[in-house]
Amino acid sequence: MKKTIRNALDDGIKTLSSNNITDARLDADLLLEHVLGVDKVYIIINGNELMAEEKYNMYINLIAERAKGKPLQYIIGYQEFMGLTFKVNENVLIPRQDTEILVLEAIKYIKENNITNILEIGTGTGCIPISICYNCNDVKATTVDISEEALKIAKENAIINNVADKIQFVRSNLFEDIEENHDFQLFISNPPYIRSNDIDELMIEVKEHEPIGALDGGEDGLYFYREISKEVKNRTKKRSYILYEVGHDQSDDVKKILNALGYTDIKIYKDLAGIDRVVAGAYNK
Repeated sequence: MKKTIRNALDDGIKTLSSNNITDARLDADLLLEHVLGVDKVYIIINGNELMAEEKYNMYINLIAERAKGKPLQYIIGYQEFMGLTFKVNENVLIPRQDTEILVLEAIKYIKENNITNILEIGTGTGCIPISICYNCNDVKATTVDISEEALKIAKENAIINNVADKIQFVRSNLFEDIEENHDFQLFISNPPYIRSNDIDELMIEVKEHEPIGALDGGEDGLYFYREISKEVKNRTKKRSYILYEVGHDQSDDVKKILNALGYTDIKIYKDLAGIDRVVAGAYNK
């Protein structure tokens, strides 16, 4: 018996709901849009249209993957961020809306201080430097990641979003392979900040699918903040700025790290939920 679009959607919602997927209706809808290559309005208007058996089976297979906990974004292969589209797979973290606050604050710093040269540490999908370069015409970025697979995705995303000529991608463990003669004016990072002992407490779809190396921030979650902050201090040739995304309870600790190293003008910015999400500071050589 052939299924209509509405039948398929109902089957998807039922399967996801029975497997305790939080946004069962939304995810079922998005997967159906993906399989059919249509938008939500089409599905609503054409709910009685019969689906080809091949399309229905494809849809049910994707629903089964989601029911097992595989993130929706890895199934459909992309995520929206800052109004742009980013390709994703299990070699990179899925961009989160929280990180848009980091990008928006960076754009403000860039425009207020005439910044043209930035360095990002730990690029993943490349969503941070790509979004910045897309919105700031005069900015050039260098971005690093230890993962060759992540850099491959980031380069593809730079091409997709038409900023490949503005970004240099470097495979490096933090600053190891970044030449010291660069004169970066702004340093930015959304580093791994989950405490090692907290990894097991993460949602299944995070800990079993997203790269652990991009999540684990060491025993206290602050390892990368210390290392990056020390290196930025050593590399700064004149006044420069540093911006971090931080975990929900880490802003004070990161502020203390920057204070201890001599950073000034330290500020904390909240996300849309009112949670401390970005810590920024300045360093004068």
